[in-house]
Amino acid sequence: MSAVSSKGIFEEIAKKANSSSEGQRIMKEWVGHYHGKILQFETDAEKFYLVITDGKMTVYDGEYPSPDLTFRGSSQVISDVFTGKRSVGDAMKSWDLLLMGAGHEGFTLGKLIATVFLGT
Repeated sequence: MSAVSSKGIFEEIAKKANSSSEGQRIMKEWVGHYHGKILQFETDAEKFYLVITDGKMTVYDGEYPSPDLTFRGSSQVISDVFTGKRSVGDAMKSWDLLLMGAGHEGFTLGKLIATVFLGT
């Protein structure tokens, strides 16, 4: 049985967030007066990015030219961090995860994930 890809995890997050009224509210507040937010993920196995706009999240393959925030790490590290198996701080301290750009955007992504998966 093969492991779920990092992109697959975020496709599931997008699906849940887009179908949740609380998730949609968080995304609308997150974007605010901007046109949208772009979060890039660069792993050893894939590159993809999230576009958050007007209460909706979409996952795209490839690289975005100027994302708000880029997460760079192995697929395993990205998966572990965003499924709660490993803390962001621990992964960053060991240099297994690099954040480039507006790091505070990661807090809202974490809040969105916790809300749609845990109801917090």
